[in-house]
Amino acid sequence: MFSSYGEDEMDDGLNVDSSDAEIESETDTDSDDEDSAAHETTEDGPVLSFLKHAESSSVLKASFKAISGISGESEAAEEFSNVTIAEKSNPSNPSFSKHTEPTSVSHGRLHVLPLYAMQPASQQLRVFRDIPEGERLVVVATNVAETSLTIPGITYVVDTGKEKVKNYDHATGMASYEVQWISKASASQRAGRAGRTGPGHCYRLYSGAAYGKDDLFPEFSEPEIKKMPVDGLVLMLKFMKIDKVENFPFPTPPNNESLVEAKRCLKTLEALDSKEKLTSMGKAMAQYPMSPRHSRLLLTIIKILKSQQGYARSNFILGYATAAASALSYANPFLIQGDTSRESNQDGPDPEHKDQNERKRQKKLKAMVREARRDFSIPSSDALTISHALRSFECSRNPVEFCREYSLHLKTMEEMSKLRKHLLRLIFHHSKFCDEFAWNYGGSQDVEQAWRSGTDKKPMLNEEELLGQGICAGWADRVAKKINTFSGLSKEDRKVRAGRYQSCILDDTIYLHRSSSVARTSPKFVVYSELLNTKRSYMHGVTSIKPGWLFKYASSLCTFSAPLEDPKPYYKPQNDQVYCYVSPVFSRHNWQLPLHSLPIEDPTRRLQVFAWALLKGDVLPCLRVVQKFLALSPSAVLGPASQRRVGDLLSRMNIGGKLKDSRRALRDAWSSDPDFLYPEIQAWIQDKYQSQFEAIWEQMHQEVQLEGHELFPKRFKKVEG
Repeated sequence: MFSSYGEDEMDDGLNVDSSDAEIESETDTDSDDEDSAAHETTEDGPVLSFLKHAESSSVLKASFKAISGISGESEAAEEFSNVTIAEKSNPSNPSFSKHTEPTSVSHGRLHVLPLYAMQPASQQLRVFRDIPEGERLVVVATNVAETSLTIPGITYVVDTGKEKVKNYDHATGMASYEVQWISKASASQRAGRAGRTGPGHCYRLYSGAAYGKDDLFPEFSEPEIKKMPVDGLVLMLKFMKIDKVENFPFPTPPNNESLVEAKRCLKTLEALDSKEKLTSMGKAMAQYPMSPRHSRLLLTIIKILKSQQGYARSNFILGYATAAASALSYANPFLIQGDTSRESNQDGPDPEHKDQNERKRQKKLKAMVREARRDFSIPSSDALTISHALRSFECSRNPVEFCREYSLHLKTMEEMSKLRKHLLRLIFHHSKFCDEFAWNYGGSQDVEQAWRSGTDKKPMLNEEELLGQGICAGWADRVAKKINTFSGLSKEDRKVRAGRYQSCILDDTIYLHRSSSVARTSPKFVVYSELLNTKRSYMHGVTSIKPGWLFKYASSLCTFSAPLEDPKPYYKPQNDQVYCYVSPVFSRHNWQLPLHSLPIEDPTRRLQVFAWALLKGDVLPCLRVVQKFLALSPSAVLGPASQRRVGDLLSRMNIGGKLKDSRRALRDAWSSDPDFLYPEIQAWIQDKYQSQFEAIWEQMHQEVQLEGHELFPKRFKKVEG
C-alpha cells in the first residue's frame, strides 16, 4: 500500500477514495495532464506534521509490515523494535497517537477488503462473509461505511478525518474533487461504527485541538443544495406556480448566485421566457424527474421528428435519444479511460521497484479497453458511444460477462438501462396529455423492437446529426471552441497532448481528454456535459456540433448585427415569411459565426421584400413566366418609392395598418375581394402584353390556395434531404 502512495489515480483499477458513483470514474484522468486530486492541505499547522518527515513514514511502514506479518527486511524490523505507535483513549477528546514502550504485537495475517459505492455488489458482500481462521478482517472503506451499513465483528475504527467531496463553482460551472476535513457529525458517525456488536474503540488520526476548530471540523456537513446546480429545483417551483423562488422558505436556502445561474440556464434552454415565466417547453420539461438539460434533449428530438417527416427509423432514433439521456446522467462506465502513461513524479516511488507482473496486467487491460472503445466508438459524441455500448449490453446474452470482457462497470450499465426504460415509459405517458410533444410513430414496444433489432446497428450520419442537435439544445450554454494557437500558454501546457479549447463562459484554456471519442476528429465546436478541474480543466461528455445549431438552440447567447443588404433578403415558402441575413457573434468572446437568416421585424421592410418576392414569382410560381413582360425590374420595390408603380403597390398592400406580407394574408384578402391588387400588379405589365394578364390573374388565384410544399415540391425535397 505504501509503495503506491502518490501514484496517479489513473493507473489504479480500484479507487478506494471514491465515496459515490461519480468520483470513481471522473477522477480517472490521463497522466499527461494531471496528478492525483487527493492531496493534503498545508494550512493545518502541526495537526499532521508527524507524517511530513521521512523517518516517520518509514516507521509507519515498518509498523504496518510487522502487524501484517511481513518479514524479510531487517531494517524495517529494527525500526519497529524501537518505536511502536499506540492510541490513548480520552472520552472527551479524540485519541492522539504518541510513542510508548515496545509491546507485544499479534502477527496474525491481515484479510484486507475494499468497500466503496461503485464496487460490484458481489465484491461488497465479501465484507460480511466469514474470514479464514487466524486472520483479521481489515476493511478500507469510503463514506459508504459511515452510515449505510453495519459490518459485524468490527472492533476498531481508524478515522483519518478526511473525505473526498465534489464541489461545484456556480460562477464558472466547474466541478472539482477535493479532499477536506469532515464534520463533527460525520466523525461521530464514524466512531459509532466501532463495536456495534461488541466493545470497540475509534482511533482518530487528528488531535483534539484540530477537532475543536470549527473552521476545520464544522458541526455539520454543508447541505447538497449549496454544492450543486439548482436549475431542476427552480423549474419545479416555477411549475408549482411559485414565481418568486428566492422568497420560498427553504430549510437551507441556496446561494443567490446559484439561483441566478439556474434562471440563466433555464432561459437558455427555453424553459423560461424573458419575463421568467414558464414556456410550453418548460412545462413539458418539468414532467420528467431528471435534470432540465436531459429532458430538453428528449423533447428536442421528439419535436424535430414531428416536424420533419424524412426519417425512416424514428423509433430507433428515439431509442438512442433515451439512451443518450441516460448515459449523460451517470459517470462514464468505462473502467479505465484509455492510455495511462504516467507523468514523472519526483516524490513518487522508483518505477524500478514496481511489480512487473502488475504493470503487464495493467498494460494488457488498458489495451483491451482501448480496443473495446474502438468497437463502440461513435466519433461525433461520447454520449452516443456510451449509448452504443448500452445497446450492446442490453442485447448481450450474459451482461456480467459482457462487462468483464469490455471493462464496463456493471452497476452503472444496469442503472443506465433501468433509466432508459423508465424514460421511455414517461414519454408515452406524457404523450397522452401533451399533443405538442406527443410521440405518434408507434408504441413503446415498437421503440424497444427498433432499439434491439440487429447486432451492430449504429446511427447513420443524418441520425447522428439529429441526436447531436438534441444534445446541443440541452447543453447550449456549455460550448467550447478549438484553439489552434499556443499564445498565452505556459511551457508545461504546451507539452500537453490533449486538444485545447476555450469555453464560452471561461477565459482559461480547457482540454479535450484523449480518451474521448471526439478526440480523434477534434471538431471546431463542441458542447460538454461537465467541466472537471483537477490539475487542468477537462471536458466530459463531449459532443461535436455545427455552428448553425447555436442560432437555433442558443439564440439568447448570440448577438446579431443589423440586417445585411448583401446577401439580399428572401421569401421562404416553407414558413410563408420573409427573411434577412445577419452576422452573428456568440458568447462574451464574440466568436464569429456563419451568416444567419432571421425573420424581418421592420414592417415596412417586410412589406417591400414580400412585394419583391411576389413580382419575382417566389410566392406564386406563375409570375415567373412574365418576368420578360414586366415594365420595371421587381428589385425597384426594395429601393425608395420614386416610381408610381412602386408607391401604388406598396400603399395598396398596407391598408389600415394591416400588411399583406404573406401568402396567407393575400389568400384572405382575395377571398373577400377577388380584384384586390389587380390594377396595381397589371401596371407592372408592359402595354403590349396586357391582353395576357387575365389568364395569369386567374392562375394566381388558383395557386394562392395551395401550400408551400405543393407550390415548390423540389425545394421541400431538398430541405428534407
